[in-house]
Amino acid sequence: MHQHLSEFDVVMEQIGFGRVHLFATVTLGLLQMMAILETMGMGIIGPAAVCDLRMNLMQLTSILAAGFMGIICSSYFWGYITDKMGRRWILLRTISVSNICSVISMFMVSFSGFYVMRFMTGIFVAGPSFVAVTYLSEFCNKQIMSRAVTHLYMFTGFAMLYSPAWGTLFQAQAYMDFELVISGSLTVRPWRILGCMFTLPGLIAFFLLLRMPESPKFLFMIGETQKGMDVMDWVCRKNTGRSLNPEQVANMLKFQKKVEVKRQKNANNILLTMLNDAMPLFRKPYVWYFVSGCAVMFVMGLLANGLGIWYTSMRNRANMRIGPKEHMTLCSLLFDNIPSRMKESEEDLNIVCNDDLHSFNDSLILGATYIILYNVCWLLLFYVPRKALLVTSLVIASTCGFAIIFVSNHFIQLFSLIFLVSFPGLIISLMGGALLEFVPTYIRAKALCISLMWCRWGAAVGATVVGSSIEKHCEITLLAMAILPLFAASLESFLPL
Repeated sequence: MHQHLSEFDVVMEQIGFGRVHLFATVTLGLLQMMAILETMGMGIIGPAAVCDLRMNLMQLTSILAAGFMGIICSSYFWGYITDKMGRRWILLRTISVSNICSVISMFMVSFSGFYVMRFMTGIFVAGPSFVAVTYLSEFCNKQIMSRAVTHLYMFTGFAMLYSPAWGTLFQAQAYMDFELVISGSLTVRPWRILGCMFTLPGLIAFFLLLRMPESPKFLFMIGETQKGMDVMDWVCRKNTGRSLNPEQVANMLKFQKKVEVKRQKNANNILLTMLNDAMPLFRKPYVWYFVSGCAVMFVMGLLANGLGIWYTSMRNRANMRIGPKEHMTLCSLLFDNIPSRMKESEEDLNIVCNDDLHSFNDSLILGATYIILYNVCWLLLFYVPRKALLVTSLVIASTCGFAIIFVSNHFIQLFSLIFLVSFPGLIISLMGGALLEFVPTYIRAKALCISLMWCRWGAAVGATVVGSSIEKHCEITLLAMAILPLFAASLESFLPL
């Protein structure tokens, strides 16, 4: 939807894209990496932890879904607090606690302890998972917002490269196969160190974020006019070398008067206040666009994250197949004449823990594909309508989903699975950018957190369904995954694109 430019957009367009935007993109991109590593990274950590924590298939499935469940449970709370306390304020606190919980989880010695700490990590990583996008958007004018958000989501690809690269070092090299007894049943093994390495992007982002100011749009919204003007002047000086001119100051004062009146007073009942604050999203003119957008986000999360979190395990199992592989579909490679590898016998557990180097090669290809697709999308956004990109991506994902059921060629199988996972991930960024443009500042964080909450619901459902049903009903499971993008495409006329 194309609305007229606000005074903020006019001033930001005059300031132009510069050092502040680049610094913010890198800083917040690292937070996007952190959110992906703490959720999708469990696709590498989980199978490697089966030996030490003696997990069966359903326990492993619940571990993979634990982070998503934590995000689901806390997303709206963080969205509400973010719209009350500020974007930067919530980021600094949630980054700190999520990193602490993540490191603690890596030294759990039981399934229950590991699950609880992964769930707690998800609760706090929910903040960076959506606030980073909101924060970046409020330093951008409407003309560049969608492309800036696409670049931010490109760090998803860097995370998908980062995790298998470290996995190759810690889990696929014979010289890294160590076991150091700390106390009792607590032993330090490579997967525990690898999990700690996944916190590095968040730690770096925390220190970079200390150099960033609060969102200028948020400051104007809460009536902090002088602080908002100081931030805008800081952005102008960093990008252009000079301060705001009188005309730009006057425009920002006009903008402040418009957005401040949107702010609602607190009620005594916080739950009632949280509910009332979200109600505008479920009334005209937003309701149909927003509900349809949430439905699409659910499907995309199911494919990109729910199926995607099993990608490394599936490719690892296919590559470990011994004997002739010609004329075998993916389901045949994974399950034909192969006993379950999640049974409780020690021999089977050892097989699960031995991640082959080939699986990480395929994961590196997935990460590289993400980066290429995000850059291609960024370029196409200059020339192609966003709705056309969304529908085309959905059709390609669905086609690849149908192909993977029948094809036997190794490379077609590999890239069909990659595109079935990566194109939905690309659509999540397109939908995120559309929602940010579609809703006003005072409900922007809540709108994004609710839509991404449905995305995480899809991820949790997808991870659970794939883990529990693909072995016995492989073709049917993949057929359902192939049909879902067509359902999402049928909603395109209701989307805010």
